[in-house]
Amino acid sequence: MGGNVNSRKDIIIIGGGIIGCSTAYQLTRHPSFSPSTTTIKVIEASKHGVAQGASGKAGGLVAKWAYPKELVAVSFAEHVKLAEEHNGGDRWGWRYVGCGSWEGKGALLSEEESGTGVGAGGRRKSLEKKAGLEETHISDPAGRKRKGLPEDLLWVDENLTQHYSPMAPHGDTAQVHPLLFTTSMMDLATEKGAELILGRVTGLNISNGKIAGVTLLRTSSGEKEILSATHVIIAAGAWSPSILPSLPISATRAHSVTIRTRPSVTIAPYVLFTEISLPDGRGITVSPEIYARLETKFTPVGPETTLCSRTTWMMYS
Repeated sequence: MGGNVNSRKDIIIIGGGIIGCSTAYQLTRHPSFSPSTTTIKVIEASKHGVAQGASGKAGGLVAKWAYPKELVAVSFAEHVKLAEEHNGGDRWGWRYVGCGSWEGKGALLSEEESGTGVGAGGRRKSLEKKAGLEETHISDPAGRKRKGLPEDLLWVDENLTQHYSPMAPHGDTAQVHPLLFTTSMMDLATEKGAELILGRVTGLNISNGKIAGVTLLRTSSGEKEILSATHVIIAAGAWSPSILPSLPISATRAHSVTIRTRPSVTIAPYVLFTEISLPDGRGITVSPEIYARLETKFTPVGPETTLCSRTTWMMYS
């Protein structure tokens, strides 16, 4: 960044993910911020708006036991403050969740069962109607207790479970809906004077060794435009080196899958870090992270292609 701290500030943030949107929010809440002396523009390349990359599809995990500890000491308390100030529980799904380590086996679905929620013999398997479950899926409270499963973690099949252990005490792990949290940060920033621009930055403009602005292509018109700036913040995630090649940032391929349940099903709020032995006889173990969403959804997240197996893992249909 560059510019005189005592003069007018024109700040451009490249990237509408969680870092870019949160930065815009925090800047608009700074005691010295005034729309009359400071402009804040967030430039997002996606035509669909902010949070279209990993920021909108992540697990939304907020934990006191996460790392680095220097950041955690600030971030967890800040999340609590934001939720209290802006009704985060309703606005972006802020809530405390259980967190545990799960080890077990996966179970294959037949082609007929896949995506239908209907098990063998045409019986529909669900969390709220257990009378139609096959005998092997009937809950065994004693068996669940032996394996360490919490009483309310009913979306895990104890018959596929080898071991469960809690990872943190209550109150140390929380969750936000990543898409709603990111869009809320942007909305709250614009309420105080920030501006969202849809366009793709093609270059940084330098004058006398200092940042002078950016060149972008507007999404709506495709027209080239030059924006002046005293400060430029690059928050484009894995795409940041395309703007500044010297940045030591690389990408990691990962997948996320959203599994929706029926609206009548209540999903206990847990985050699971798993070790799942796939049932294909090849001795393969995968380690997806599974996040229960507030609106009756599961989101498994895992590296590379491990989520592509046609496996129920430990979830009921």
